[in-house]
Amino acid sequence: MFIFSMEGVSLTASFRSPETHTFHKTLPLPPKTTVIGMMGAALGLSIEEIHKLVEDQGFLVGVYGFNKGLMRDLWNYRKLTGKEKKYTEDDIKNRRQYSVLIREYLFDNLFIFYFGCNELGKLEHLRSAFLSPVYPLTVGNSDDLFKICEIGDIIEEKECKLNKFEYTVLPGDISLLYNNDIDFSQLPIVKTVNTPQVFLLPTKFVFQGDERRVSERQKFTFVSTPVKLKTEIDGYTINGKNVVLL
Repeated sequence: MFIFSMEGVSLTASFRSPETHTFHKTLPLPPKTTVIGMMGAALGLSIEEIHKLVEDQGFLVGVYGFNKGLMRDLWNYRKLTGKEKKYTEDDIKNRRQYSVLIREYLFDNLFIFYFGCNELGKLEHLRSAFLSPVYPLTVGNSDDLFKICEIGDIIEEKECKLNKFEYTVLPGDISLLYNNDIDFSQLPIVKTVNTPQVFLLPTKFVFQGDERRVSERQKFTFVSTPVKLKTEIDGYTINGKNVVLL
């Protein structure tokens, strides 16, 4: 597998779980669909075009990252229902067309994205696009700009069996298949320790004009605190970091 990495930072990032409504809880790391969207921004492709490209050309993606904290922001937004022209003066005065929601944000983030493909030429084209992206890269909302710090060279790596992971996303549900791989007695008292979290997330869509519907969901485990799996899984060790390409 040919692979290259892209490291960068963002001041804020938010990855809303699709099922949330008035409380937008963020995922701990960018999901696969967010990374695919970044590929589309770099190449100048629409969401439908980049998803088709990834599926047809066999691109795989992985992520490693951490942050320095989490915050919650209160949003006051205007609901668009198609009835805007029928609002009375009393409706406008009492702001009945507005509502509020709370959104979580990750603060001061460092992310390393990994891109893999069995065909070198296709991966070189993607890497060139990230060196000069068509559109700005974001991690979550359109305001969450992602600053690229380094894009690694393309290397060829062989898949191997791994059982130690941290700050990454793994396929499937491993919530009952791990042991903590950390010495709690050595942790600073202010250090937050998170157990692996499992989410059922969209991976494929059906597009009909401007409409997009989920056609496939898969379970992913988001790992923060170092863990040791009871059973080894296939992955790659890149610059000392263990990741799985999804």
